[in-house]
Amino acid sequence: CGVFEGAPVLDLDYAEDSDADTDANFVMTGAGGIIEIQGTAEKTPFTEPQFLELLALARKGIGKLVDLQKLAVT
Repeated sequence: CGVFEGAPVLDLDYAEDSDADTDANFVMTGAGGIIEIQGTAEKTPFTEPQFLELLALARKGIGKLVDLQKLAVT
């Protein structure tokens, strides 16, 4: 996840990632447990509300990936 041009983005492409305001990586379990969070303010510091938006995006994206993985093995 990241903040690009002031907006939270779930999956930054190369152009967005290379010019992001914030870059954040989240690792979670399929049940939503947090394993690792790494966030870096690339340009300006990010706020707690922005962090919570990124966390919510990560949960949504990881949930979708978990669902797709479950479909692949059934």
